[in-house]
Amino acid sequence: MATRKNLLLDTLPLLFICFAAVLGIYALGNYFQDTITRNRNLPILEIGAQVLPLEYDNDLPADRISIDLPTYFGTEAATDVFRARRGAEPVGLIFSPVRARGYNGMMELAIGVRYDGTLAGVRVLEHRETPGLGDQVHQDNTPWILGFNGRSLDNTPKDAWAVEKDGGNFDHISGATSSQRAVIRAVEFTLNQYRANRDTLY
Repeated sequence: MATRKNLLLDTLPLLFICFAAVLGIYALGNYFQDTITRNRNLPILEIGAQVLPLEYDNDLPADRISIDLPTYFGTEAATDVFRARRGAEPVGLIFSPVRARGYNGMMELAIGVRYDGTLAGVRVLEHRETPGLGDQVHQDNTPWILGFNGRSLDNTPKDAWAVEKDGGNFDHISGATSSQRAVIRAVEFTLNQYRANRDTLY
């Protein structure tokens, strides 16, 4: 009996160490998982500050759905819709990535739309357009893309969603016409999707 008692007493420290180790591993796992999640969400938070500079109080990366727009964009890939809310009331959406077929391949855009259907911002995330030509639609190269801010289907007639060269309201950049047309079509299409499906999207 004494031997068993001594064995138990000798084993207790080892059990305690094992238990502490398990707790430590679990805590570390949670810590690193939270860090990984924060890092994964960082891009949408950074781009969100540019394309949807509105006040919201919900967890933007977590409050999202995916929609499929293969008919227009010619791809099976889904587009994420991030929903911004304040006090549980909707304030705007970020569509990202929205794909537009440029001159040299697919471009990816982030498009912010206020609840009332006006554009809060548009940014190019990725592209393969020719340097010095098509890449002039990118915000780092020219301010052209800022021309979408504040536009909507209500204040911009259908025939105005084109570059000036085609009779529209958007500035024309020489050598970047195909890229500009692709971005404009994608943005207008996204606004039409928003108008038709706003309640469902929120």
